[in-house]
Amino acid sequence: MGARTTVSRWGASLAIRIPKPVAEQWGVREGAVVELVPRRDEVILRKRRYDLRELVAGITADNRHGETDWGATEGTEEW
Repeated sequence: MGARTTVSRWGASLAIRIPKPVAEQWGVREGAVVELVPRRDEVILRKRRYDLRELVAGITADNRHGETDWGATEGTEEW
C-alpha cells in the first residue's frame, strides 16, 4: 500500500508524516527507530535492525547495572 504525504519543516529539519494505515501495516508507532537510506532519487525508510555484536560492544562500565536480589526462592529455582 502506498500513500502520499507532504514534506514539512520541523525546527531546523524537514519531516514527513507516516499515515496511520501505513504505520499500522508496517508495524511502527511513535518512538520507533527507523533508518533512512538514500539511493539515487529515492529514500528507503526501514525499521532499525539491531545487531547483537553492536549492542554488546556498546556496553560500558558506565551503562551497566549491578545484580538484582530477587529474594529467597519460592519454587524449584536454583540460584
